[in-house]
Amino acid sequence: MLRAGVELYEMNKKLSKQERKTKKGLHGSSKASLHTKSFVFDRRQVFIGSLNLDPQAVVHNTEIGVVLESDEIANGMGDWFDQNIEKIAFRLEIQKDQNGQEQIRWHGVENGQKCVFTTDPYTEFWRRLGIGIMALLPIGSQL
Repeated sequence: MLRAGVELYEMNKKLSKQERKTKKGLHGSSKASLHTKSFVFDRRQVFIGSLNLDPQAVVHNTEIGVVLESDEIANGMGDWFDQNIEKIAFRLEIQKDQNGQEQIRWHGVENGQKCVFTTDPYTEFWRRLGIGIMALLPIGSQL
């Protein structure tokens, strides 16, 4: 998706106390296991729902979503996103290293300072190792 020009953001799990209060007030508990997905398309259409974007969710799960055609709602959501996303999420980017290999970088804010992570932020070695091993398995159609 990044190669195709899609902007991807990953929520920052390690927010300050004040940021957690703001996030909780707007979006509910950060410890909730159920969460909404929302997308704005060209500031004209909005998707809101619980549907994950993977084959398993579409075929096997009972998830749901709606698409609204509303310039007003789409612009409002888009404006909120533009004003707040850098405070609560990491922007993912593909960069090539000195050997020409593509690497994902996470751009965000930590302790009030802009930063760039070269590994998935706030993950430990064992979690990254497990993900790396799973990436070798022929389960791409289920991801």
